[in-house]
Amino acid sequence: MPDVFPAVGHKYIVDFSSASGGHFRVQLDFTSETSMTYVGLDANGNPIPDSSETVDITVEPIRDLLFLVTWQERDGTTVVHLEDYRLNTIITNITQPAKDAKDAKARPDFSKFHGTMRQIS
Repeated sequence: MPDVFPAVGHKYIVDFSSASGGHFRVQLDFTSETSMTYVGLDANGNPIPDSSETVDITVEPIRDLLFLVTWQERDGTTVVHLEDYRLNTIITNITQPAKDAKDAKARPDFSKFHGTMRQIS
């Protein structure tokens, strides 16, 4: 029997950081196993204007309390999460469209972050 995705109906705050020193904070609100709303948060935990979107997600169980969660954003950004509800961690890989879309040789931006999450509701 496949694992039930434990995030449904809950909200989480996730603090992400990268090996290169980048960091960001986000709130994830899982309304169903196919829909999630994310909101970017500033250092004080306040929503950042224009940093929210509701996305269609795909959830695949990997092992007990470990899930692959993927989505594509309105601007073409793709996000891949490895969400571990046993360790309360997320590894994310993000590919954003090239900043200069007119340049055929421009490569998309790729970044990888590790995060810790805590359930807030």
